[in-house]
Amino acid sequence: MEDVVIRTAEEFVLKYGYHPTVLWIQGTKERKYILFEDFPDEPEAKIGFMAYAGKTTAEMGNLGNLEQLVLVMEAWMVKLDKGEIYRRPSQHPERIEVLVIGSLDVATQEQRVTAFEYRRDADGMLRELQKYVLPDGSTVAQAESPLLSAFIAGYTHR
Repeated sequence: MEDVVIRTAEEFVLKYGYHPTVLWIQGTKERKYILFEDFPDEPEAKIGFMAYAGKTTAEMGNLGNLEQLVLVMEAWMVKLDKGEIYRRPSQHPERIEVLVIGSLDVATQEQRVTAFEYRRDADGMLRELQKYVLPDGSTVAQAESPLLSAFIAGYTHR
């Protein structure tokens, strides 16, 4: 499912110039997605939001046991120089706009993340979407985000 979501997200961004926050859910009985129109900005609020989304999704039923989650969202990212004091990426003058796609295999608890950098022209129009390359040359990294885990916690602790 992760590869399909990545391709779909790339196509959407290239067509519309942005991507809404979306969670794709693969259960043992069904696959679905949830569009999050009012996704919070603050990290703590995001965690609570995801736990609540998990709870309400479980109450709707029909998915069965969770197998895989894929969260697609836009974000700011910055590479800090050694010794540089941390500042929120959204406030950093050298930030880049990215599409982040994080996945969680529920059985193994393995989390992975892929990011694409938005390249816009002077008018703000998206001209290119480029896979973000990590310092080791890879484009996929192991990750530990609390957001997908919070969804699972809400889903399993109704």
